[in-house]
Amino acid sequence: MHAVRNSKLCTKDCLCLYVCPTGATDTETGQIDASKCIDGCRLCVDACPSNAISLMPETFPPQQEKTDAVKNALLSLSASKSKQEKIADIISKTADSPVLQQFAAALSKSNRLMTEDLLRESGYMLPQSQNVQDLIQSLLESSPKDDFPRDVALKLLTILKNNANNIKDDKEMNESKTQKNLMAAFTGESEANRKYLAYAKKAEKDGHLNAAKLFKTAADAETIHALKHFEVAGKVGATTENLKDAIAGETHEYSEMYPDFVKQAEADGNKAAVIGCTFAMKAEEVHARLYTEALETLDQTEEVFYYLCPVCGNIEKSVPGKCSICGVPGTKFIKY
Repeated sequence: MHAVRNSKLCTKDCLCLYVCPTGATDTETGQIDASKCIDGCRLCVDACPSNAISLMPETFPPQQEKTDAVKNALLSLSASKSKQEKIADIISKTADSPVLQQFAAALSKSNRLMTEDLLRESGYMLPQSQNVQDLIQSLLESSPKDDFPRDVALKLLTILKNNANNIKDDKEMNESKTQKNLMAAFTGESEANRKYLAYAKKAEKDGHLNAAKLFKTAADAETIHALKHFEVAGKVGATTENLKDAIAGETHEYSEMYPDFVKQAEADGNKAAVIGCTFAMKAEEVHARLYTEALETLDQTEEVFYYLCPVCGNIEKSVPGKCSICGVPGTKFIKY
């Protein structure tokens, strides 16, 4: 960020000339020499008694969008302030009283500052605004005078457009990073929820009821976090889309993922893993079928009850004599 001087605000106190270590402030044009200015130094900024010097960023943020009603109100108010400035300026030059002259001059300057701020907020004085780019383009096309600096205007227009594109690219890249972060957080929180529930079950079995209670509470807390991350990431759609996503996920698990897991567990001789993955594979196929039925009868209003096997995760729409996957008695099923 380099320093720039607003000559309209400069009161010629010139303290900036003495504090600048490179002499960037001492120029014939009144503009600070950017090639000499030390990035972020701000010695001249802090020394200026009239706040005429400020730091200018290399790139500007995008113009803030405003509704037509807001822009019209800002432009109307700026026109009023501009009119007041002109009246005060005339008084400052024609009044007989020195006091009145000073007051009118101050009032004129005050209205000018307010007019500039209002116009800036409405988007007509921002260097990066589309309004400025349109103005430069119109000057290039009309070439008002022979000495018009076309090369400078073209360079400025190119810089402004490149800055706008870079800001857009950076924004999209940051949004992409945030999206990945949200999904990583969702995965971590979801894993923590399941892990803490397993820990709670073990703590209950060991007789540590307070620890079990804490694990369960923390598990619910992680669920709150996971659900919020998933929602903010935009992953929760309409129920129809959610059912289709669930069908795709369950189908992948029972048809592609778990068969490979079962084969690997068999090759490793891990019987417990073989049983667990086989149970899950068969249950996921049932889940996919039930999700498909739910999608086809989504508008049905009659209440349906589901019964969950606590051992293998199988789901039935009525209480079975025993689980068709693991053989657990139907009396153990949990009603939903």
